[in-house]
Amino acid sequence: MRQTRRSDFSPGLEAVALPARLRLSPTMFQRLARGGELALIATWIGATFLAVGLPHWPLWQGGLWLLGGAAVVFGWQALTAPQGAQLLGGHDQRGQAARHALRLWLIISPLLLGTVHAGLGHEASLIAAAALLPAAFLSVLWRRMLGAWVPRLIRQGRLGLRVVVAGGGREARETLMQLAKLRRQGVHVLGLFDDREHARSPLVQEGVAKLGRISDMPEFLRRTPFDLVIVTMPPSAETRIGQILSELWALPVDIRLAPVQSTLIYRPRTYRWLGGVALLDLFERPLRGADAALKRSFDLCIGAFILMLLAPLLGLIALAIRLDSPGPVFFRQAREGYASRPFRVWKFRTLHHAQSDPGAVVPVTAGDPRVTRLGRILRKTSLDELPQLFNVIEGSMSLVGPRPHAVGARNREMEFAAVVRSYAARHRVKPGITGLAQVQGLRGPVQTPDQIRLRVALDLDYIDRWSLLLDLRILALTLPSVLRGENAV
Repeated sequence: MRQTRRSDFSPGLEAVALPARLRLSPTMFQRLARGGELALIATWIGATFLAVGLPHWPLWQGGLWLLGGAAVVFGWQALTAPQGAQLLGGHDQRGQAARHALRLWLIISPLLLGTVHAGLGHEASLIAAAALLPAAFLSVLWRRMLGAWVPRLIRQGRLGLRVVVAGGGREARETLMQLAKLRRQGVHVLGLFDDREHARSPLVQEGVAKLGRISDMPEFLRRTPFDLVIVTMPPSAETRIGQILSELWALPVDIRLAPVQSTLIYRPRTYRWLGGVALLDLFERPLRGADAALKRSFDLCIGAFILMLLAPLLGLIALAIRLDSPGPVFFRQAREGYASRPFRVWKFRTLHHAQSDPGAVVPVTAGDPRVTRLGRILRKTSLDELPQLFNVIEGSMSLVGPRPHAVGARNREMEFAAVVRSYAARHRVKPGITGLAQVQGLRGPVQTPDQIRLRVALDLDYIDRWSLLLDLRILALTLPSVLRGENAV
């Protein structure tokens, strides 16, 4: 059931948002639908071979059977490849995909059975029929079932693609008209953001409400489940596109440019097509799907193991802090995390409690009198960072990633985001206990604009090149880097 809630950006307008449940994208649905169908066909053919053919046939004939079954499975995959405009493979139109499969099986089955009869004889053709005809029935039944489920899944919000449009004018209008044709396939436009006013930017276009200006998008996207941002401007509007991207740098989003048909300047294969809408990639979501799950599993397993291994050391450090100076054992500070959302990081306290700096406005320098005696050792060896393993377990941090900076990070009068335009892009992944910049000697306080530029460049390089092997390599290099004590204060 659809939920309607009032937009915070345009009073009086309604932003229709589907329920925030576990959802399938059209691409994932297609993969599951095709994979399930092929699995049914392969399982039945394989079971028939094991039950009938394997005990009686010579080895060479059994090999032919397996090759023939593989040919049927891969051939069926090729014959039933959905067209580009069919986001759901035709399953959104009740019965269409099943009828298409039935017609194909009625053509293919006699040809295959006739070939087997001519080559291997009557008995082999009967066994082939026992494998092929039930497999065809299961295929049609599978498609029939999916055709009945898909409309219901779309209505319930469990299947679909949530789109937000940025931009206005003719480009937005034509894009919205094309997207409207895909509603039955689960494409749902949540709203439009545009800086133009009055007649140049109507409050409602093609049934889609204008929710605010471009600057309102980041907050809306942080609070609303969505899948894709489409920028509707001609490629020649490079400056304006750059301004829109700068508003969204901190968010882990897929951003595409939708040039109108008259401005398509490349070959069709250059574009990523969403139905009849041609899209150019502007920004890719890092760590999507399986990669995100793999990194999270890695963090949980390795983080929990390290935490249990170091539990006695953590206890000893906590006791030493209480004996060294008055105040709490832990220091918690607001840091900017994933998608620029603030979170509270855990650290062992290294400053005198009365001189703590929650805003991290004044960086700690060599010989800083605010640092306790034990704090100097903890900071030099980075042992003060170990409680961040709790952040890893709870999910606000990762073992490896860009180091989390304080909210509105600055070094006295030097605000980091003002020095590096792409600074916010480092928040597209979770911050880490260690990172690429740290193992390359860039630890300690930031003193100059060049230092923050270099650190951000390494953070973005890590995001672009992420792999599990890279994480393992950085973890392996962390201990030697800490032991060298470069730039630690």
